[in-house]
Amino acid sequence: MAGLALSVVTSHAQLTLNFASTPGATIQFNGAASSFQFNSSTLVLPPPIGAFYVGSQWSIGSEVGGTGSALGLLGVVNNSPFIYGPITTPSPGVQIANVTGPLGALAINDGVGNFLTGNVNWIQLDTYNFTGGINSTLTFNVTGLAYAGTNPDLATLVTDGPAAMSLTFQFSPGKMLNQLTTGSGPYDTSFSGSLSVPEPGTFALMVCGLTGLLVMRRRSAMKSAG
Repeated sequence: MAGLALSVVTSHAQLTLNFASTPGATIQFNGAASSFQFNSSTLVLPPPIGAFYVGSQWSIGSEVGGTGSALGLLGVVNNSPFIYGPITTPSPGVQIANVTGPLGALAINDGVGNFLTGNVNWIQLDTYNFTGGINSTLTFNVTGLAYAGTNPDLATLVTDGPAAMSLTFQFSPGKMLNQLTTGSGPYDTSFSGSLSVPEPGTFALMVCGLTGLLVMRRRSAMKSAG
């Protein structure tokens, strides 16, 4: 039931903002320190772009289900480094580690002086055959969303939140998680990802599904005890 509820949420997003790292911005792994971070762009490009990307980590390049008002907006997730725990290998080619904190500080600049803000719990880090992911299960991990501006897509994120934020990365030559957690590093590369909120009522459906699962487990436990 829990799996069904999660699949409903992740496959029926009302709004999805797809982003990619801006020129010069990277995700960095810090070797034996068992942590990762996002490095903001410091690259100044020739005119007319100039210093446009400086201080940003990623930009929204496409979207599904929105008005298009978020296209081109710049964002960051600060408060790194983010620490992760021991690495497990549940199946060949798969390595997973739980991210233990701290919470990331999300900020998206609407371009007219206002910022959407929120807290990001990265939850889990994984690599699969040299391709990496963070929150690959698309669990709702962005909370405390706030925005005082008028951008329609950013307002939708707040109204219909919480949101799910995930990203992917890949090294060349490829590296698995255990390789990124050895030595002093740093190991850095570009990344891409998405930020999405469900259709109205879908979050409530998920909660009902999880509640039903808990009730079923309690009844089963009571029968076993009797």
